[in-house]
Amino acid sequence: MKLLVVGGGCREHALCWSLGQDPEVKKLYAAPGNAGTALHAENLPVAADDIGSLTALAQELRPDLTIVGPEAPLCAGITDAFGRHGLSVFGPSARSARLEGSKSWTKALAQRYGIPTAEARSFDDPLEAISFSRGFPFPQVIKADGLASGKGVFIAADFSQAQQAIASLMQQRLHGAAGRRILIEAFLEGVELSAFALFDAKQYTVLGAAHDYKRVQDGDHGPNTGGMGAFLPSPFVSPALLRQIEESIFSRLHAACTAERLDYRGVLYAGLMVTREGPFLLEINVRFGDPEAQVLLPSLETPLSEIARATCRDELGRLHLRRHRRSLVGVVIASAGYPENPRLDDPILFSDSQTPTSGTQGFLFYGATKRSQGVLRTAGGRVFTAVGWGNRLVEARKHAYDQVDAVSFAGMHFRKDIASFLAGLPVPEPEA
Repeated sequence: MKLLVVGGGCREHALCWSLGQDPEVKKLYAAPGNAGTALHAENLPVAADDIGSLTALAQELRPDLTIVGPEAPLCAGITDAFGRHGLSVFGPSARSARLEGSKSWTKALAQRYGIPTAEARSFDDPLEAISFSRGFPFPQVIKADGLASGKGVFIAADFSQAQQAIASLMQQRLHGAAGRRILIEAFLEGVELSAFALFDAKQYTVLGAAHDYKRVQDGDHGPNTGGMGAFLPSPFVSPALLRQIEESIFSRLHAACTAERLDYRGVLYAGLMVTREGPFLLEINVRFGDPEAQVLLPSLETPLSEIARATCRDELGRLHLRRHRRSLVGVVIASAGYPENPRLDDPILFSDSQTPTSGTQGFLFYGATKRSQGVLRTAGGRVFTAVGWGNRLVEARKHAYDQVDAVSFAGMHFRKDIASFLAGLPVPEPEA
């Protein structure tokens, strides 16, 4: 089998690593890839958002399947473009990808189909947004409607902070076109959770759930990022809660996709807030999360290629999904200045014990990295995800931070509290 992975971050390295474990995969390409994907695949210098060039490349290579990592090419219609040439893509159509591309559109859909979600209003005019905010209960959540790489969300404790957030998104265009429209949403209290399911045209299958850490500093302080760490399984996710998530979120979302005739074949990532009243939908992402993919993919025993093929063929009903019984913790290692202004081109060094290959207790997934004149250097904000695994979270956490300790470059920073409050908790027993 010949496969193509689109993207160049830690998630895409995790995808290539996962596919590389499968003896059925004989040839693997990554576009554009990074220094880590090059360990498993042939990197091709085509940008992930260049749909025309990617389509031409795929016509030449004729991969059996393409797996798309980031959201931008999905929202730009890569699945539709490839489909016109008979090329199969694990990922939704552009119309379906609007579930991530427009938070206001998704909010309206959730309300129509009875999916629990916070009260919210959308605005195209900053003056109208400010007027509404003044009379809406605080704290408020203010979100860019479009794609902002996980950074377009602000929690405003008072009207002054709300005004600042509205101005930065709609007038200063902190995240460009993503802030032309915004949502002002009621603040929900609870435990945030990332839940994943596979959707095909006939049914869905729950894939798993993970906790992630969005703030840049320990204790959930500082600005939002694309994600600073993740872990699974969660001791908070009981079988009863999983059933509730399936019934109130995924079942209704799949019914909505069917009723709206959305052509959705791929993974669907629901950002949830688990409150005293149950799970509420915060947002939908139409791909694997990053850094959640780096802990979710190593938890799967069923080969990813088998999962993706079953999804694309509307055969999820025949898929036997098997999982490893282990805990996983991922810690993101970021460059100086991330998330506001990441520094580039810092040389990266490894300790003598660190090798860029999978170990029995962990792995280092490469993100924003490049090789220049034989030297590995930083090339963006999130440089690595150090992943550890073990029978308990305390073991997985130790192995993840062992991977962190083996890396050094100027200005590197990471959170030191990923899964720290969960040390020693056993993996929940599966249902009989």
